[in-house]
Amino acid sequence: MTKIQINLHGVKHEDVEIELENRIFLLDPPCKIITGNSKKMQNIVVRFLKKHDYKYMVGDEWNRGYITVL
Repeated sequence: MTKIQINLHGVKHEDVEIELENRIFLLDPPCKIITGNSKKMQNIVVRFLKKHDYKYMVGDEWNRGYITVL
């Protein structure tokens, strides 16, 4: 289980990439990005991760509200 988390609750969609840029590059994977169940939020995060060549996994079968950066 990952211990380091980036919680995006309360972050506006237009600010997600800036929030990730400010935080994710300082972390060593694995880490968990809490997105909630917003498909738009998850799509923004996935697009960012792909752009920066991160491997990731979306949630699990019980909780789809997070993305694990591997």
